[in-house]
Amino acid sequence: MTSLTQEIKQLHRQILDLSECERYRLQPRLAGLLGQMREAGEQVPSEMRRLNETLLDEAIEAQFENMPV
Repeated sequence: MTSLTQEIKQLHRQILDLSECERYRLQPRLAGLLGQMREAGEQVPSEMRRLNETLLDEAIEAQFENMPV
């Protein structure tokens, strides 16, 4: 297991421990690690890709929740 894989697994646990309204804040870090994995030629787990997409959606929604109407 590479250090990137270990770091992603640790981040995954951190994300799961946070509440839904907070976890999207870790999306940039997850996206960066996934990018590093791709650059290193490693296989990016589909579960992590889906989690990244989910967190990105949550981050976009959070931006609109604070907009005045």
